[in-house]
Amino acid sequence: MKKVAFCSPTTLVSRVGFGTSQIANTDHKYEGAKYVSLSEAREILRMAVDLGVNFFDTSPTYGNAESLIGELKREYQERVIVATKAGLRPDGVRDFSVSFLNKEIDASLKRLGVGCLDVFQLTKPSEKDLEDGKLFSFLGELKNRGKCKYTGVIIGDIKTGYQCIKSGEVDCLQVIYHLLYQDTENLIAAAAQKGLGVIIRSPLCSGLLTGNYTVQTRFAPIDGRSKFFTGQDFIKRLEKLDKIQKDISISNKELLSFSLRFILSNPNVSLIIPAASNARQLKELAEADENGHPFSPIELKSIRDVVGLHMEAGEISMQN
Repeated sequence: MKKVAFCSPTTLVSRVGFGTSQIANTDHKYEGAKYVSLSEAREILRMAVDLGVNFFDTSPTYGNAESLIGELKREYQERVIVATKAGLRPDGVRDFSVSFLNKEIDASLKRLGVGCLDVFQLTKPSEKDLEDGKLFSFLGELKNRGKCKYTGVIIGDIKTGYQCIKSGEVDCLQVIYHLLYQDTENLIAAAAQKGLGVIIRSPLCSGLLTGNYTVQTRFAPIDGRSKFFTGQDFIKRLEKLDKIQKDISISNKELLSFSLRFILSNPNVSLIIPAASNARQLKELAEADENGHPFSPIELKSIRDVVGLHMEAGEISMQN
């Protein structure tokens, strides 16, 4: 697995990381992902390390995922870099009060079995949340207190990304960017120019870019995708994707690797954090990185032009 410097020259991360949201439901209690047994979740995580993945993104809100990553961290120690986050209560309400954040951080430290977090991220604060600078000061204090090595912000609105860059207190940004959503490209470039690490979440648009979805695809009510991959909007997205694939000559079988290759061809991107819920998916993701080579600038322009013909700016939002 290819590795690049992340946040500092001494920290190297695999270009393909692992998002743990799809292994969160190991007890039939987590709403948002299908059930995966504890033994299977552990097997997937160990396989990821064996394949060269060393960056894992998790959250206190991802069911049992953070505790599972804690097991992995204890087993592999420095071979595993963990990014976790806070700012979202179990009821879905955003809470960036210092008391709540400190409580979540202490709980994460305990579940992960560490004295210092590798990466701590705020979960989608708004412009208003950030405007007085107190949250940025809080992030700086966390590092000074030895609670985390690096700080980051998960971006829910592009403007907040620029606030983070300007603050000088943030080491990395986590943003959505993929074949069908390129609105964050300038933000990504600005972040990289300032030396920030750039993590790409949902690189396959919640699975839409795997080539496996059809108009007959249905998601269980417990699956988060059932809320936005449904009805006429879902059909229209599939139709537009089909036109893009035909114009660029990408088969469904090639779509996943092509989509990841597109993102990783951007030199300003540090890594992607796709999710996997079984060994087959994980191997596909790893192979896409190993077998792919960057598109040339001319090829990238051609791809962007084709996507631009079919997708309007902002058509797929940062929220999905």
